[in-house]
Amino acid sequence: MNEIKQCRVCNKEFEILPEDVDFYAKIEVATPKDCPNCRQKKQLAFWPFAKFNKRKCDLSEESIISIFSSNAHFPVYKQSNWHSDAWEPPFQEYNSSKRFFDQLYELQTKSPKPHQFGSNNVDCDYCDDVWDSKNCYLCRSLANCENLNYSYRTIGCRDSYDIVYSYDVENSYDCVYCFKLYKVKYAFDSRDSFESAFLYDCRNVSNCFMCWNLRNKEYHILNQPYSKEAYFEKLKEYNLNSWNTTQFLKKFFEKKIKEEAVHKNNFNTKTVNSSGNYLSECKNCNSCYFFENAENCSYLFRGLKCKDVYDCTGIWKSELAYLCNQVDGYNIKFVNYSSNCRNGEYLDSCVGCENCFGCVGLKNKSYCILNKQYDKDSYEKLKAQIIEKMKSDEEYGEFFPYKMAHGGYNLSVAGIFFFKNKTEVANMGANWEEFEDVDISKLTISPHIDDISITGEDVGGKVFMCEETGRPFNVKKEEAEFYKKYSIPLPHHYPDARTKERIKKLFCITPINTKCYFCKKDIVSYYPEEWEYKKIACEKCYKGEVV
Repeated sequence: MNEIKQCRVCNKEFEILPEDVDFYAKIEVATPKDCPNCRQKKQLAFWPFAKFNKRKCDLSEESIISIFSSNAHFPVYKQSNWHSDAWEPPFQEYNSSKRFFDQLYELQTKSPKPHQFGSNNVDCDYCDDVWDSKNCYLCRSLANCENLNYSYRTIGCRDSYDIVYSYDVENSYDCVYCFKLYKVKYAFDSRDSFESAFLYDCRNVSNCFMCWNLRNKEYHILNQPYSKEAYFEKLKEYNLNSWNTTQFLKKFFEKKIKEEAVHKNNFNTKTVNSSGNYLSECKNCNSCYFFENAENCSYLFRGLKCKDVYDCTGIWKSELAYLCNQVDGYNIKFVNYSSNCRNGEYLDSCVGCENCFGCVGLKNKSYCILNKQYDKDSYEKLKAQIIEKMKSDEEYGEFFPYKMAHGGYNLSVAGIFFFKNKTEVANMGANWEEFEDVDISKLTISPHIDDISITGEDVGGKVFMCEETGRPFNVKKEEAEFYKKYSIPLPHHYPDARTKERIKKLFCITPINTKCYFCKKDIVSYYPEEWEYKKIACEKCYKGEVV
């Protein structure tokens, strides 16, 4: 029988399922006091989406680029310095008269963090959460990418701009949730396609323009077939070099998608006994989102290759994990931004640690508490004492307090999806991070250019003003050349503003009870009502109409 509880944060009722109870018992924690949405929101506040800052390494005084500003509440070391033997992590004695979270926060303020999350990169200074990549700029959460710009959550992408949650995309622009594309622009949920523009839910298409739900087609415009010669002649009617024309076409295409496209009730593929959205090859997963290759998991937000994991965000290659953010490991609980750890609890920015509790910034250590080394028996005894004290203080089983987030709430993933004003953030006990004032008096601000085809070589390096944020941004020479080559107008918005807008397109994680447009069967979909999508279909009807 399901247990019904009331969330402390939103006051809404939520269920604890029997399988949830079994998992919590297995990892020896009490059932949660907050609903899954509120648990998730808190973890996302610990996931920075901060701007990139020029600052100094606090160890060597070298100039570095980091998402951590010079006002961060902890030291920041250049990554190579952080991994060196040039410093020793601070430690402190446990004080049983003080709350443990206060002691952990104190340790955090003294413990350095690497200026960048990731490894094995070349010329990716203006990036974060970047792995095995080369020559990438203003990107976050990427692996095995090269020559990529202004992108977020990408794997195996090359020579592209403004790509979000996409794999194996090349020479493309403005693609969201796309896989294996070449020379495609303005696409959403499309795969195995090339040399096309304005695609929605297309598979294996080529030379298609403003099309939706197509499979294995070529030379189509607005889903109508053309001969090869007629197709290219028709395209001449659209001036895709123009910003104004492109914005008009985007709105026109959005209307077509609302009224004529068939929308599968979710974006899941190859899933078994699972619920959530944007799942691929998942089995026995409940309320999970943006996940691939998972089994027996619940309440997850973004990651891959996990088993027996609950209430985590940004987790990969992990097993037996609970309330963790940006981690990989085994048998870990309440862990933040740590890698390759085992049997650990309340770890922050640790690497390769085993049997550690309440530690910050440790590398390859075992049996440590508050970064202090103990023998195995002393460690186990003190750990048990701390847990009992934390339980009496109602701390144990909770994720870190908001004040331990690495940056301001407003510059976190939570800040993108769950906006709160400065007062609300303060009332939560979280931090707010101000943008520094930008002195534009010494900048030459150029007027926005409508048609990329009429620009000269001097456009590279020009500074423009974002029409949304009022922040200046520049266009690099090679960027301008890319836009001109592929008939893409110069952007009118700051790169981060563009990325955030694309991320919001993906944020369909609230289940909505509705009916299939075709068979009228009750279904659960994830499209907000304000999107006004008309033809939302169950999987069976979707396949009948589209495939």
